[in-house]
Amino acid sequence: MKWLSLLTNEWIKIFSRLRTWFFILIPILIIIGVAVYDKVATDETAHENWKQELTANIEADKKALEDTKKEDGDEFFIEMLESNIKQNEYAIENNISPYEKTTWQYMKDMAPISFLIGLFVIVVAGDIVSSEFSKGTIKMLLIRPYSRWKILLSKLIATLGFAFAMWLVVIVSTWLVGGLAYGFGGIDQTYIVQSEGGQIKEKLIVEYVFANIGLEFIELTVLVALSFMISTLFMSNSVAIGVAMFTMFAGDLVIMLLQDKEWIIYTLFANMDLSVLIDGQNQFIQELTLPFSITVLAVYTMVMLAITFTVFQKRDVKA
Repeated sequence: MKWLSLLTNEWIKIFSRLRTWFFILIPILIIIGVAVYDKVATDETAHENWKQELTANIEADKKALEDTKKEDGDEFFIEMLESNIKQNEYAIENNISPYEKTTWQYMKDMAPISFLIGLFVIVVAGDIVSSEFSKGTIKMLLIRPYSRWKILLSKLIATLGFAFAMWLVVIVSTWLVGGLAYGFGGIDQTYIVQSEGGQIKEKLIVEYVFANIGLEFIELTVLVALSFMISTLFMSNSVAIGVAMFTMFAGDLVIMLLQDKEWIIYTLFANMDLSVLIDGQNQFIQELTLPFSITVLAVYTMVMLAITFTVFQKRDVKA
C-alpha cells in the first residue's frame, strides 16, 4: 500500500528527533533510579514487625477520628480515616503485609509515571501537525497524490503508535527492573481496597496492573485527539501543548471546585483519570463509574477527531 509510505515517513520524522529518544530514556532512568534508591535507602528489616506498626497506625487514626468528629471536621477526612482503620485491621487479621515488595507491587507503585508519558505524548501530538504549517512543509505533503484525510490519519496513527511503543517500553522496563530488584514472583499477591458499600476486600495486584495499562492507553488516545484538534484549529504547537497540559494538571482542581455541580460528570476533566475508578469510586465525584467515563471519553474523542479532520480538509494553505 502506497499509503504506508506516509505512515513510515511520519515515524521517521518522530524518531529522527533527539527529543524523542530523551522522552523514552527519561522514564527508564527514573524507573531504575527509584528501584536503586529504594534498595539502598530502605532497611529490609524495617518492617519485620509490620503488625505492630499497623496496630500503632490504627490507634493514631482512631484518636484523629475522634478529635475530628468532635470538631465537626471535614467529612472526606473522616471517611479516609475510617477506611484506613478498616483496611489496616483487615490486613492484620488476614496476615497481608502492605510492605511486601515484588515486581508486580513495584509496577503498581510506579503507575503514576504514566503522567510523565502523557506530557511527552502531548508534545509530539501537538507539534506533528502545527509544525508542518509553521515551517511551510505542509505544501510538500499536499502536492503528493494523497487526500488530506489520509495525510492527517497517517500523523494520527504514527503518534498513537509512538504513545503505545513508549508505554510498552515503560511497562517492560518496570517489570524487568522490579523483577531484578525484588524478584519475579508475586503474581498471586493481593492488596486491600474498600468497596462502594464500605466492605473491605482483597484484589490481585496483577489485575490492577493490567487494568491500568489498558486504561492508560485510553487516556493517551484522548490526549492525542485533544492535542491534534487544538493544533489543527490554531496551527500552534504551543497552544495545543498548553491546552492539553492544562487538562492534565488542572483536572483535579476543576473537579474539586465544581464537584457539587450535576453537569461536572459530563466534562472531560472529570473523566480523564480512569485509574482512580479501578478500585471503585472517584473520591470527588461518586456518581462516576468506569463504563460511564470510558463512554464519555469515547464521545469526546470522536467529536474532537471529527472537528480535526473537517478543519484540516478545509484549511487554506498560504503560498
